[in-house]
Amino acid sequence: MEKERAKFLAAYAKVPEPLRDEIVVVIDGETYTWTTAYLEIKEKTELGKKILNTLLNMKIVWKRILVLFK
Repeated sequence: MEKERAKFLAAYAKVPEPLRDEIVVVIDGETYTWTTAYLEIKEKTELGKKILNTLLNMKIVWKRILVLFK
């Protein structure tokens, strides 16, 4: 999981600032932007773990993130 966390954090650094306020994931009806996801994942919160797991389970999205922000 730490490897995926590091990949997300590296990808976030390459996300253009105007896109960072866009929704990247919805969990339990709550929306999370790139920035919110980044902060939660960076701080290793329970919500951050849930966000990262959701992104990983959405394999198409996860692979696209890695390709776009290599």
